[in-house]
Amino acid sequence: MKKEGKRKNQQKERTSDMKKKKLEEITRELLKEIGYDCRREELKRTPERVASMLEEIFSNNKKDLKKIVNVYKTNTTDEVILIKNIPFFSFCAHHLLPFLGKIHIAYIPHEGIITGFSNFITIVKVITRRLQLQESLTDEIADTIVNILKPEGVMVIVEARHLCIEMRGEKPSTTEVLTSTARGTMKNENIKSQVMLQLKK
Repeated sequence: MKKEGKRKNQQKERTSDMKKKKLEEITRELLKEIGYDCRREELKRTPERVASMLEEIFSNNKKDLKKIVNVYKTNTTDEVILIKNIPFFSFCAHHLLPFLGKIHIAYIPHEGIITGFSNFITIVKVITRRLQLQESLTDEIADTIVNILKPEGVMVIVEARHLCIEMRGEKPSTTEVLTSTARGTMKNENIKSQVMLQLKK
């Protein structure tokens, strides 16, 4: 069993090394195509650095959140639980440039089933470390919470700046994009209004 485990780990390491080398080659070719010479001192290790960075950023994006988010039962019922200002960054699926900002999550537990606040940060981190559109990111976080906690309702609000907007065009822009989605009882306008008031405090 130990030998089998060691063999699998070695195989994973070889696969990872091959992917990293491929990413280095692609980065080197990209720099060449946009007019940069990787023989320049400051660019010599850029392909290696970019490959390591991409590996680090995207390495955990396939985690099964249902297996790592623990839930437990409490006496909490009919209460709106709000976790706000969760910082995040993600990558635009259209331009491969970052978008970043903060995420707010509000939910009403079903039969007292909740999870720790840090688990919401984990959910956000795993889902945002993928190529995303802000609209689908907002829905994916809400659907993941519904799938894991089965709450009475959940609401997710995402506020973000997009570098693909700010860096392109003749004039710099500081436009912020806000998306929101609600599930279950959170679709009730009175409850949504209460959440929005709490966010302004």
